[in-house]
Amino acid sequence: MNSNSARQAILSVALAAIAAVAVAQDLDTDQAEDSPAATGTAAAAEPALADPASAAPPMPTKEELDAAYSRFMRLRSEGRSDDATRAALQVAELTQQLYGAESEELVTPLINLAIMQSHNGDLPAAEQNYRAAIALIERREGMLSPRLINPLSGLGHSYNRAGNYDKAIESFDRALRLNNIELGFTNFEQFGIQDGLTESYIGTGEYDDASFYQEAQLEIYQRKYGRDDPLVVPGMYKLADWYSRVGNLEQSALIFRSADRILRESEGEISVARADALMGLAKLYERQGNRPAAATTLRKGIKLLDSNPASDPLRRAQLQVALGDLYTREGRPASAKVEYAEAWRDLSGNEEYLDERDEYFRLPMRLSGGPFPNNARNPRRKPGPTREGFVVIRYDVDADGRAANIKVVESEPPGLMEDPVKSVYRRSAFRPRFVDGDPMETTDLLSRHDFSYVAVADPDAGDKGALEQPEADRGRLERPGD
Repeated sequence: MNSNSARQAILSVALAAIAAVAVAQDLDTDQAEDSPAATGTAAAAEPALADPASAAPPMPTKEELDAAYSRFMRLRSEGRSDDATRAALQVAELTQQLYGAESEELVTPLINLAIMQSHNGDLPAAEQNYRAAIALIERREGMLSPRLINPLSGLGHSYNRAGNYDKAIESFDRALRLNNIELGFTNFEQFGIQDGLTESYIGTGEYDDASFYQEAQLEIYQRKYGRDDPLVVPGMYKLADWYSRVGNLEQSALIFRSADRILRESEGEISVARADALMGLAKLYERQGNRPAAATTLRKGIKLLDSNPASDPLRRAQLQVALGDLYTREGRPASAKVEYAEAWRDLSGNEEYLDERDEYFRLPMRLSGGPFPNNARNPRRKPGPTREGFVVIRYDVDADGRAANIKVVESEPPGLMEDPVKSVYRRSAFRPRFVDGDPMETTDLLSRHDFSYVAVADPDAGDKGALEQPEADRGRLERPGD
């Protein structure tokens, strides 16, 4: 047996052991607690150390692979990301055993595994598996295969999350070229890639390049539908939000007004869709410090919806919540409660909107009070490496949206950031929790704030005080020859 074959055999047993643990942890497998996989993996892994060739697992069946994939999709849909990642690893291993390390069938499992690893923050492992999928597609289909677009985009997003913006740009650029070759220069499928490039260029500080990709999207809308067609309005909103994000408030307001004009001219003064443009303008007015104009614009939107026989209760509630939030930030809790109560009633009148109602009112929402401190310098130490600290706060929020009984539950390092964090909560205003249409006090809320601080190791502690980053190689699917 050559070295690659031996490595594959050993790897297969090790990954099979991981898969066995994942199956044992499945909530639907009642017998798992009594199985060897639930009590330990030594029995499964031991044969690989003694005799890798004889320990190779039996060839899986297509039915077993299908069941593993169904389990992965279920866990992912349930939001159980850790379990879903282990399930994705199992699918990849079974696929490799069933079809081979160079099979076309392995591409999708590798991408799914990389997506989950990136979601969980295991970026080195995600990069490896995205690259494995890319290399496999290139070998089978060539450098211009449109199937490369998806893993290249995923790889770019992983690089962005890791702060490796130059590599992200390289990956997104290639994905965009392939997209344009396959679908042309004016397709909407490229927007996700362009958004990734926008984030990359923000990371490198090249804001003109970042803006280019957002402006290009509106140009694509306009080429497809025409400049004054209502179908271009979603593209206008997105660009307006981008300008607002980078502080170009005047340009953002101009686009929102242009969108509102298009809707008035094409759909009439009481067009329900105008509410979105008015919401955008109101947010801009408040950012500019013009709260009276913001409130007037929101009330105009509510009146517009009330005038339309086909009024949208969800849009109306969104405007009311926004108006209530504005009053809360102004220190007018009584006025805010009126708007919140109406929004509660609008959303409670239709089961379709109950999730939105709960999102707004199930728990208090902090609306003002200034930013939390993001970093600190320990005054008791000399400058040194950056470390991560945290403060956990317990507090109550009364029916007027004010925090009370603020206490520190835990902090690391003790005493460094406790007072600044408590100060933020004392001056904060919250949208209160609502029950049956009434604001309610909420007690024993917990919140954790993470921050960075500067410290140096104790000279007598050797390397123990240094900040260590564990190598992130958990769950990678290595292939022969890697």
